[in-house]
Formats: sequence, C-alpha cells, structure tokens
Amino acid sequence: MQTATLLGILLTALISLLLVLWQYYYKARRKDKLTLLLASLRFLSYFGVLLLLLNPRIVRTSLSSEKQDLIVLLDNSRSLLNSGGAEQARALSAELLENKDLKERFNIRSYAFGQDLERFDTLNFEQEVTDISGALASINAVYGREKSLAILISDGNQTFGNAYEYMGAELKFPVYSIVVGDTTQYSDLKIGQVNINKYAFLKNRFPIEVFISYQGEENVRSTLTITADGQRVFTRVIDLTPETNSSKITVDLLAEEVGFKTLEFRLDSIPGERNTANNIRRMSIEVIDEKTRIAIISRIAHPDIGALTKAIESNEQRNVTLLQPGASAEELSDFDLLILYQPDRSFLPVYRFLDDSGRNSFTIAGPETDWRFLNEMTEGLEVNSFNQTEEILPVVNPVFSLFDTSEFSVEEYPPLKGTLGEILITRPYESILDQQVKGVRLSEPLLPVISDEEGRQAYLLGENIWKWRIQNYRDYQNFENFDQFVNKLVLFLTSDRSRDRLSVDYETVYNALTDRRIKATYYDATFVFDDNAELILTLKGMDNDHTSEQNMILAGNQYEADLRELPAGEYNFSVSVAGEEIRREGRFRIEDFNLEQLFVSSDFLKLDQLCTDSGGRLYYPDQADSLISEISTATGFSPVQKSVENVVSLVDYKILLGLILMALSAEWFIRKYNGLI
Repeated sequence: MQTATLLGILLTALISLLLVLWQYYYKARRKDKLTLLLASLRFLSYFGVLLLLLNPRIVRTSLSSEKQDLIVLLDNSRSLLNSGGAEQARALSAELLENKDLKERFNIRSYAFGQDLERFDTLNFEQEVTDISGALASINAVYGREKSLAILISDGNQTFGNAYEYMGAELKFPVYSIVVGDTTQYSDLKIGQVNINKYAFLKNRFPIEVFISYQGEENVRSTLTITADGQRVFTRVIDLTPETNSSKITVDLLAEEVGFKTLEFRLDSIPGERNTANNIRRMSIEVIDEKTRIAIISRIAHPDIGALTKAIESNEQRNVTLLQPGASAEELSDFDLLILYQPDRSFLPVYRFLDDSGRNSFTIAGPETDWRFLNEMTEGLEVNSFNQTEEILPVVNPVFSLFDTSEFSVEEYPPLKGTLGEILITRPYESILDQQVKGVRLSEPLLPVISDEEGRQAYLLGENIWKWRIQNYRDYQNFENFDQFVNKLVLFLTSDRSRDRLSVDYETVYNALTDRRIKATYYDATFVFDDNAELILTLKGMDNDHTSEQNMILAGNQYEADLRELPAGEYNFSVSVAGEEIRREGRFRIEDFNLEQLFVSSDFLKLDQLCTDSGGRLYYPDQADSLISEISTATGFSPVQKSVENVVSLVDYKILLGLILMALSAEWFIRKYNGLI
C-alpha cells in the first residue's frame, strides 16, 4: 500500500473521530455507555462516507508463466507410402506428442495436412495432394503473432501450392524438419506440368506445353511421344544433362475431328530408372464445332461482297452465306449476324425479321442505297441525304472504346464512294471512323457503332471497301490488318447473344488437383435466379457400367453436384430442369492418375533450405532425440514469466454502503428506543 493512501485513511479516521467527539462529548456533554455506543456508530458512518469520497486504491501484482506454442505439422499424403516414410511418420508423431519434457515446456498443437490443414486425429496417408506451403502459411497467420516454433514431419514432396522452400524468411517462427522416407536420390526422368486448353475449335491448331525434368548424374536421351486416342501425332528426341536438366516442349496440334480426345504423353525410360509412373501423363481436350454463321444480303453484285467474305472467313470459325433480300424468315433465323449491303425497298422482309428476332446487323450504304426507305426502317439513325455522291476519306477516331482498334491503320487508304448528308443518331453510339472530304474533317461519322439494350448495329456509309483490303496487301504483303479489323467488328456484333437460362460449369478433365463438382445456374423467364428449381444431373459411364441420377444441391447462388465418389473413366452427363424443356449436355473424364505416385524418394534439400532460412534445422528420424533435447533445453524457447499489476479499490463500495446504512439505522433505532429523538 502506498504511503499517500495510508496517510489518507488515517486522516479520514482522524476527521471522523473529531466530528464524533465534538458532537457527542463536547456539545452533548454526556459520558455514559449509551453515548459511547452511539458515538461508535456515528464514527463508522462518518468514516465510511469519507472513505467512499477518498476511494483509496492498492496495486496487486500477480505472476504467471506463459509457454510457447509448439506446432507439429504432419504430412498425411500418399507420397509417404511410396517413399517408405509412413511408419516413420507415425512413430515420430507419437514420440513428439507424448514426450513429457515437451509437454511441460510447450503448448503442443498438432495438425495434419494434405491439400488442406486439419486438426490431427490419425494418420491414414490418403490425401491425394500435398500443399506444404499452404500449411505453413495458415500456421503463420494463426500463430505468427506469438512466440512459437514448428516441427515439420514430411518427405518434402509437394504437388500443389507455392514453392515452400523459399518461405523461410517470411515465417515468423523457426521450422525444424524431420525428413522421412527414402532420401536416396535415384536417376529419374519425369513429365511434370502439362498445359493444355479445355477446348479446341475444329480445324484450328491448339497449343500444348510439356515440362520435362531430369534428376541424375549422367547424360541421357529419351523420346517424347504424344498420341491422340491411340494414334501417334507427335514425337521428339530429348537430350538432358545434369546441368541442363529440364526442357519445355511446345507443340501445336490440329483439331481434326469433333469430340472428346484423350491425349497420352509418354517418355521412354532411361537405364536404371526406378520410377516409371511419372513418365506417362494423360490429358483430355474437347474439340467443338462452333462456327459463327453470317449472311450477306444484297440485290447487286459488287467486289465489296467478295472482300468481306474473304476477310470474315479468314477466321475458320466463321462461315459466310450470300442471300437475296427475298430470303424467308426460316432461312434468316439460321444466321447469327446479317450484313445488309446497300438496302432498298426489296429488303422489307429482312427488316421485319430483324424487328421480330432482335438480331444484330451490319449495314453498308452507298450510291445504290434507298435512303428514304433506310430512314423508315432504321430506329435511332436518320440520314438527310443531299443526293450528292462524293469521295470520303476515313479518319480513325482515337477515343473509340467498345473494342480494341489500336492496330488498325487507314493511312494511305483510298476513299470510299458515299453520299453527303446530315447524320442524326439518337441512340448511344461510338464512331470508329469519321469522314474527311477534300481535306476537311467533318463532324459526321463514317463507321458508327450503336450499342444499347436493344442490340448492336454498325453502319458503313460508303462503298468500295474492297480497295482497303487491296491497299492493305500493298502495304504489308498480306491482308491481316484489314481482316483482323473486320473480324473484331464481327465478333463485337455477334457476342451480344441472349443469355441462356441454364448454364453449366464443369471441367473436361478431373484429377486430384481439381474440385470434382459440376455447377449450374438457372434463371426464370425474367432472368432472375431461381432458387426453387429442381435441377437433375444424369450420369452415364462410357467405359464402365455406372449410371446414376441425382438432384443438384443449392449452394449459394448456384446448384452443384459432387463427383468425388465416381470411379475413374469417361462420362456423358446431362443437366435438366424438372417441369421445363431445358437441358444441357456434356462430357468429362476422371483421371486415375495421382501426382503423389510420382515420388519414390524424399526431397531433403528443399526442407533443409526452408529450415535454414527460417532459423531452424533439418533432422533425420534417428536424430529425433537430439531435436527434442535441443528445443527442450534451449533458452530461447523457455517459458516466459509475466507479472501483471492490477490497480483495485481497497474497499468494495457495495459492502461499505451496506455498513454505513447499518450503522445509521442502528443509531436511529437506539436513539428512538431511548427517547433521544
């Protein structure tokens, strides 16, 4: 208790005593036993009130011992079975978690990990993915604020995540590793990552990247063979050395047939190679025919039509058909985009179809155009023609933003033949090209693009675009600049298709690294997400007898179905909506390949780098006692003794108020009983 507090209490008691002496002995001048009792009660009342006003405080100091956290991370992946480290890991986990010295000195937290970090229960080594970096990052986020250390029991082989060997400097605790399994380094040639798209378009080439690595001390030669559905499509001889121990092979293959194709990548084994499972990889790709169908409608023959056809069909996924203005609505409905060349009143059925279907269109006007008819049929654009034919030069609009036109240049391009007039556009639009006549840049667009909720339309107000394509060839000895520009415009006009009410998201190939789920989104007739729908997934195995049907489960804003229990193989599937004629179909493959089986030896070098950078050390299973002894006796890991000072009131005000009330009440009753009031 501080001196000031003690003096305050004594002063309070002295003031209370003086008040009582003055009131009961000096003023009343009575000295019997009753006066002494009443004076004592009054003293307690005064003293209690003054103590409440003074509120004396004292400091209480408490000591506590705080242990550091010891995090034991246990690798629970299948690679430990292949490298012979499973039994070592079980024995080490039991030895560490039951050690008395460690229990007395640390708060032991144990976790097992494969792809995800989990509380340790038992080791079954069934995890198909190893993510050491993810486990370390999770522990660093949880325990990085307090003093702690980690013991990592693993073979060092990782199949998912970031390069953990470079994480040591980022961790806020030291990592001590015990490497389990066979640490002998064998000569090994393997196929690592294979990069391939999920889809390829028919008659297009699709790229593949194959990464090959070699571990050994001698120069080796092998042959990479790629087969598609059993037919060889590519071979290459590969030479690797201890210094040049990796290679990236880039291949462009042609998608010749529509359908689901299985690609096999195979490396010939090298002498003395122990693990050949990692010499083979299988991937799948789906070849689809998704051509965009475009109709050019014209009543006249003109070189522009041929130039447009050549430019559009330079992309093999687009097909152009020439039609007359009298084509029926059934014929027109087969096309994704209509190009109207110099329309007149014979185009009336075409415009009626456009109004009814909401199709996008590209209109090319010129001297043969009936402007009065075009103004009647076109909503949002009106041209007040002066009936004066003029040569119009194109000028690129640098602020056009609907799609990229930065590579398109019209320098030295010849003029188009058009009709002068005032142009009024009442819908949102941007101009790709503006008009320039006789050296004067007009404020009128030459190639405006209208885009809003009602659709997308483009207008080229001049003919002889074929001359632009010829000029492009003169400048660059190819047509690429012009053709790419036309295809970008076509892509923009054809990408505004109505949204499907049912969309399905899935992978063409599922393996240990992918989430084996099919997801679907369904909208009602007003395109509002319907969370009360019943979506049914039907599965049929193509190379096994599996057939099943299940309801997809609502998960947030989508429906999903779990495929984890399906055996390996190829499957056809369909997703349908109960009570609706809406259905989506697809195909996928579940690979039996497991990345964990690629490893036959432990990677102690990566573990050693991790430990060194974090401030820890690498140990082997027979050195577990040394590890326990080191961390049990090291002064840096000793429990920390903390003292906590709490400033508290000397008296409880509730008890003191009770005593004051009791003293005043007793004094009042005694005085009342003795007739002193």
